[in-house]
Amino acid sequence: MTTPTKAFNIELTDQNQQQGWAFGRPAGISANQWPRSRTNGLPMAHLFTLLVPEEYRVQGPEFVAISLFQADDHVADEVKGVRKAFGGHKAYPKDGADIFWKTLLSHIENRHPQEKYMEDIIEGGWALIWLTEAEFKGKKTDLPNEKTCVYPEYESDDGMNAYDHDQKGQFVVLGERDDDPNVGRPLEDWPDEDDPEAYIPMHSDQGEKLKLSQRFFGQNHFGGTASPVQATPEFSPFYIEFEEDLGNANMGGGNGQIDLLNSVLDWACG
Repeated sequence: MTTPTKAFNIELTDQNQQQGWAFGRPAGISANQWPRSRTNGLPMAHLFTLLVPEEYRVQGPEFVAISLFQADDHVADEVKGVRKAFGGHKAYPKDGADIFWKTLLSHIENRHPQEKYMEDIIEGGWALIWLTEAEFKGKKTDLPNEKTCVYPEYESDDGMNAYDHDQKGQFVVLGERDDDPNVGRPLEDWPDEDDPEAYIPMHSDQGEKLKLSQRFFGQNHFGGTASPVQATPEFSPFYIEFEEDLGNANMGGGNGQIDLLNSVLDWACG
């Protein structure tokens, strides 16, 4: 796989540049394919859908965009049987919620083939879906039917879901970064300072000399120099870093990173 030679910032804009959007709803998938929480079965909150620069299309050239969803499961009330259902258990509880369970099982059996499910260190659920060009340019997805996707009398003021998070989308635009020394370098928290090809952390001595913090801190972007709130994850150079403003993810005031090559997510609170 060819190492990236460019990094790209992602910025919110009022103009439709055909490069994606934050908030809003995903496109090109069916309502039944909308990712669901492993804790309560609720459809996850959609954070953003982005066109991926060619050098970062690690699932193959036909997959040109990504949609990211969050469930925030660690603070949500559990519906017993949901996690078992995702684990392959089809004998759902006899609790009078047949429509809910049948709808959930239908989703599980028909999940989008490019869905990458991830859990963070506090067991919060995330889902990344790789989209073809036709899907990316397709019709916006209708919200899954709330009457069949919400467990009867389920109430929780915590966590994120598609219904509470449903709001107007905001366009984004991608722009190439200038002179980022870390393009194409795997992320490292403690790189070998004597290796001229090693990753340069933003707040290292060399990073300070290159003014990496002044130039790249707190940006949404593909590749290049990262500005994690805490430790730098050990990731491939094919990664995306995103702040809470890109879809209002719940990260405690911090930011997150996803290794697109290995489908691994990391985030830390501020």
